[in-house]
Amino acid sequence: MLDNSALSQLQTLKQEIHDSIPRFEGKVRATSGRFGFVVTEDNKQFYLSPEEMEKVLPGDTIAFRVDKVDDKKEQAMIEQFISTEIGEFCGRYLIKGKGHFIEADHPALNRWIFVPPKFRQNAKEGLLVKAHISQHPYPSGRAQAKIDSCIGMPDEAGIESRFMCQKWGLESDFTDIEEELESLTSQTLPVANRTDLTALPFVTIDSSSTRDLDDALYAEPAEDGWKLHIAIADPAAVIPATSALNEQARQRATSAYFPNLMLPMLPAAVSETLCSLQEGEQRLALVIQLDVTSSGDVTATNLTKATIKSQGKLSYQAVSQLLETDASDDIAPALHDHLKTLHQCSRALASYRAEHHIVMEERPDYRLVLDANGKAEDIMRLERNDAHRLVEECMLACNKASAEWLAQQEQGFFVTHGGFRTERIGDITSLIREQAQLDYKPKIKSLEDFVTLVGQANTTESPLALRAIMGRQMDRSRLALEANPHMGLGFAHYTTVTSPLRKYNDLMIHRIISALLDGETPPAISQDELQALQERQSRARIAASQAEFWMKLDWLQQQDQTRTLSAVIVHATSQQMTVRLEEYGIEGQVDRRKAKGKWTFDSKSMSHIKGDERFDIGQVLNVKIQEVDAAKRQLRFVLA
Repeated sequence: MLDNSALSQLQTLKQEIHDSIPRFEGKVRATSGRFGFVVTEDNKQFYLSPEEMEKVLPGDTIAFRVDKVDDKKEQAMIEQFISTEIGEFCGRYLIKGKGHFIEADHPALNRWIFVPPKFRQNAKEGLLVKAHISQHPYPSGRAQAKIDSCIGMPDEAGIESRFMCQKWGLESDFTDIEEELESLTSQTLPVANRTDLTALPFVTIDSSSTRDLDDALYAEPAEDGWKLHIAIADPAAVIPATSALNEQARQRATSAYFPNLMLPMLPAAVSETLCSLQEGEQRLALVIQLDVTSSGDVTATNLTKATIKSQGKLSYQAVSQLLETDASDDIAPALHDHLKTLHQCSRALASYRAEHHIVMEERPDYRLVLDANGKAEDIMRLERNDAHRLVEECMLACNKASAEWLAQQEQGFFVTHGGFRTERIGDITSLIREQAQLDYKPKIKSLEDFVTLVGQANTTESPLALRAIMGRQMDRSRLALEANPHMGLGFAHYTTVTSPLRKYNDLMIHRIISALLDGETPPAISQDELQALQERQSRARIAASQAEFWMKLDWLQQQDQTRTLSAVIVHATSQQMTVRLEEYGIEGQVDRRKAKGKWTFDSKSMSHIKGDERFDIGQVLNVKIQEVDAAKRQLRFVLA
């Protein structure tokens, strides 16, 4: 038996051994396999064995020690669970023997979560559900879930949109605003102290089914060009910033457009009636008037709080027909010359933008044709026409000029874009130097440098699709208080002001401009608020995109799975290529990990190369469907 002195020495020795073992905190990162990693704040990562990975969930923050397995390998051993990121989740209900589970629809949660009998809500096999983690797996290694709601079966009409709304937390109904709406819609429009522009022949140009009309256009000839008027609906003038309606619009952040559902940012009574620039109705508007030269340069900007009256609700198709054929039975003859003037102005704007800024590659849109059960029965490819281009140029010019006006006032916030991702700049500049045969390596230290580099890519005769390659290396745009450039458009300043019925940041910009025009202090906005707003908008876009992709894949599953399809390579990594079926706008992956022969991947051109054979971005090839799983939104091709 050890005496007290020996016990004390043993305890000290144990403590010294404990203290000598490295200990860290980090975040758990899952892999496609059963193992994972834990990543520390300084971006060091340590291996988590399948046994340790069973005790945690992706995104968990843990304290861990590092044990040596052998001379070359270390692994993390969990010592303390600190916090988790996964609470609610959606997924598919599975019954395997006596076990009931949820297969989570989550990018990292690749395990089935057990559902105890008391938490099952009589769910059936295959049912799509929303649930939450009721028992964290640490330390037992067994996660459990409780079903919160049953969303529906995969074959139900509209299930794709309903599921994605639940998954991404999108609200479909407005709550507790009936009295506010009644007060808003019954009031007389506050037209005092506004410029009366109701005599100007403004027109709206949009899809024929659109009712939330938030911009109208008019252009008149001037001595050296045109005076372009863009009237923007002004919901900021009638919706109090402290109202419950405004708070719900802020939480929604944007209107979300699903193939079979539209979730408006503002209720129809406001977005489609009270504030919509409907034909023949007096409406409040913020009017941005631009002086445009014959070369397309904007030399002056004037912002006015006004009242207007649209003289025509026109569709893209009708306007395009008029511009192409000089005739249209759907447009009043009195508006024909006004539209031709608008077209001339927009073409000058487009010409100037192509010469001095950056024009994005034009791509078609795709529309799902739904059957009586709400499922896709066809996919229509929609090419852009002159009317789309006319509206786009006017909106870009309006947003750019508004941003420049705000920058001069040192107020507001902006849509900024940093250009290429930092880690990709070296590859891009080297690629352009090689392809353009330059005797120097291009630098990208300013907006002018960036525009010049893109111009060099446009004019270089190369077998590679340089613009498409550069597009895949771009950073994302963001909302920011600083008036930094938007590199992707080649603009010194940019913001968005033209969609206040559909985007909350545009509504915020309207409030700032209104305060400045009235000589008042604009509402304060923080960078955290802008980031949260952008995250909510991103969730809405992802939800709509995933629902549409699900429906496209469901349609594709019904087609001949053996036929050869034409596709274009749109992205590539060392392990796979992403290809798009241009006829349908559907993207899927081609696995390159087991390609036969000595293929190499060139990170600069994003090409797979073997001798004289190669696969490049923009290359058209033939593929066949290897696997399509609509519910999991997975599509894999093989080369035909």
